Amino acid sequence: MDTAGCAIVTGAGSGIGRACARRLGAAGLAVAALDANGEAAAETAAAVPGAAAFTADVTDETQVATAVGEATARFGSPKVLVNAAGIIVRKTLRESTVEEWRRVLDVNLTGYFVVLREVIPRMAAGGGGSIVQIASIAGHTGYGFSSYTAAKGGVLALTRQLAAELAVDGIRINSVSPGVVHSGLNRDTLSTPEIHAATVANTPVGRIGEPDDIAAAVAFLAGPDAGYITGTDLVADGGMISTIHWGEAGAQLHSFHAREQ
Repeated sequence: MDTAGCAIVTGAGSGIGRACARRLGAAGLAVAALDANGEAAAETAAAVPGAAAFTADVTDETQVATAVGEATARFGSPKVLVNAAGIIVRKTLRESTVEEWRRVLDVNLTGYFVVLREVIPRMAAGGGGSIVQIASIAGHTGYGFSSYTAAKGGVLALTRQLAAELAVDGIRINSVSPGVVHSGLNRDTLSTPEIHAATVANTPVGRIGEPDDIAAAVAFLAGPDAGYITGTDLVADGGMISTIHWGEAGAQLHSFHAREQ
């Protein structure tokens, strides 16, 4: 990876964002760790040599403009942006309030837009770079929570739209769609034995993902080995959405077809 320049990471205070900040910092990039939780951002920055923490709620245009401006003044033009801030409300559409719907879309989609508007001109002025947005398998398949699924589907569409729009400025943009990962978003559900066991059973590789698994995919897309890749999505889910999960009936189904042949 090109070690010159700055990497701005949103949602850097925990989970996938923190793992991305560490990975990009280890690759030699100066890291600006942005998070609405300033203490969490500072903890991440302390774990990444040369990094700096910035408090910014991605839905607040003024906070984002200030943080990105200060990061650029300190480190120079951003060469990498990782949009990783996110929240989830585990409710069906009929259970959700309009306020909950708006909050999920504000953070997970509009927040990406707000950050992009601040970073892209600076990245273009610096000669280009790479943007990686954290989407989700929820953008590919129904995940049970309408606001989150809608927001992540929007991230996928926005990423595709911007590929041609930004290419003229030497900027590539891609996304990564994680499956179920050990992170703050899933801490409550995965602490339930039944959900944990079902998740593992429905993941062909036989384990739940780690933030570092996603950070590795992000680092690849951000780096020169992906120089001919833009406008695409890399699914990192251990194979979860690659197949129909038959559960205990799977063995019977296979046996039935074997007898018919």
